[in-house]
Amino acid sequence: MTLLKCIVFVVVPAFLSLHSNQALSQTASAYTLKQAQDYAIKNSYQVKTSILDKEIARHTVRAYKSIGLPFVAATGNFQNFIDRPTSIIPAGVFGPGTSDEFTEVQFGTKYNSSVGLSANQMILDVSYFNGLKAAKAYANLSLQAVTKTELEIKIIIAQSYFSAQAAAESIAIFEANKKNIDKTLSDAKAMYVAGFMEEMDVEQLQLLASSLDIMLSNARNQADISLKLLKFQMGLGIGVPIELTDNLSILVNAVEANIPATEFSLQNHIDYQLAETNVMLMALNTKAEKSKYYPKLSGFFNYSQDAFRNDFDLFSGGKWYPTSLWGINLSFPLFTGFGQHSIVQQAKLEHQKAEIQKEQVTQSLTLQEQSARAVYSTALDSYQNQKKSLALAKTIQQKTTSKFKEGLASSMELTQAENQYFNVQGDYIQSILKLLNAKATLDKALNKT
Repeated sequence: MTLLKCIVFVVVPAFLSLHSNQALSQTASAYTLKQAQDYAIKNSYQVKTSILDKEIARHTVRAYKSIGLPFVAATGNFQNFIDRPTSIIPAGVFGPGTSDEFTEVQFGTKYNSSVGLSANQMILDVSYFNGLKAAKAYANLSLQAVTKTELEIKIIIAQSYFSAQAAAESIAIFEANKKNIDKTLSDAKAMYVAGFMEEMDVEQLQLLASSLDIMLSNARNQADISLKLLKFQMGLGIGVPIELTDNLSILVNAVEANIPATEFSLQNHIDYQLAETNVMLMALNTKAEKSKYYPKLSGFFNYSQDAFRNDFDLFSGGKWYPTSLWGINLSFPLFTGFGQHSIVQQAKLEHQKAEIQKEQVTQSLTLQEQSARAVYSTALDSYQNQKKSLALAKTIQQKTTSKFKEGLASSMELTQAENQYFNVQGDYIQSILKLLNAKATLDKALNKT
C-alpha cells in the first residue's frame, strides 16, 4: 500500500480544461446532494436532449393525426398561348372536301385562366387508425425515456458528488497529517541540536514530510478536477464557483440510517416499462402493416371557374365558366409484388425481437437487484471494519509518536506507523466511497427516485 490510496482519482475528459476562463469572483452557490440532483434534472445536457426528443415525438404524433383531417387547397393558373396548338382533321368534317384532304384548325383562345378549390377527406383507412395507436405508443415511449434519463442523471450526479467530497476529505486528511509531521519534525530538529537524536532520524522525517507535500498537491489537483466534472454533469459552467455542503460524514450517516428494505418490483421499474412499451409498439406496427391490405375509401370535392379570352382582359369583364363535382375514391390492393408481404414479415420479426428483449430486461433487472444488494452488504461490512481499523491505526500512530519523542522508538518505527495510518485513512475514505456508490447503484436497481 502507498500514500496514493488516499487520493480519489477521477477520469475526466481532456476538454474540461478548455473552459476554465469564467469569472471566479462570483459568489459560490451552495448545493446539497439533493439540490445538485434537482439542478441537474432541469439543466443537464442529457435531460435537455431527452425533453427535446419528447417534444419531437409529440409533434410526430400531431403530424400523423393530420393525415386523417380534411385537406383543402386553392389552385390557380394562367396560360398565354404564343402559338396555339394546331390540329389536322379531314377536310370534309366541317365543309366540302375529299377524304384524302386535311384541314388545319386551331381550337381554344390565346389567354386561358382558371381558379379553383379542392378538398379531400379520408373516410376509411384501417392502417391509419392502427398507425395512430402506434404513434401514441411512440409518444409514451419518449415520455418514459425522459423519466429514465432523469433517474440516470441523479445517479451520475450522486456518484460525482461522492467523488468530489472524497477528494476534499483527502485534502483535509493530508493537511492534518502534514501539520502533525511538521510538528514532529520541528521537535526532532530541536532534539538533534541538543544531541538527543541522530541526524538520520531527522532526515527520515524530512523525507516523509516531502512525500506528504507531493501527495497534498496531487490531491488538490484531483479535487479541483472532480468538482469541475460534477459541475459539467450538472449543466453548470465549469468556471462557476460552487460549494458542496453535504460532507462525507453527512452522506454516510444518511446511508447508515436508511438501510434499503424496499422490495423489488419488476413492473414498476422504468426499464421494464420501456421494454413493455416497445413490445406494444412493435405489435401495433405489425397490425398497421397488415391493415395496408385492406381497402381505402376517401371523398373529394372540386370547384373551379375558367376564363377564355383572345384579348388580355381576364379581370375586366367577360364570362367565367364554373365547374363543380364531388366523388368517392375506393382502392383495393390486389397485387403488391410481394413487397408489402416482406414488410409485414419484417414487422413480425421486430415484434419477436422486442419480446426477446423484454425477457432479457426482466432477467437482467432481477440479476442487477440481487447483485446490487450483495455489493451493498459487502461495502457496508467493509466500511464498518475500516472504521474500527482507522481508530486502531490512529492509536498506534499516537503511541509511536510519543515513544519517538521519548527516545523509545526509532524514526523507522515512526515512519512505519505513520505510513500505516495514512494507508488506513486512504482505505477508510475508499470504503466510504464504495459504500455510497453501492447504495446509489442499489437505489437504481430498485428504481428508487
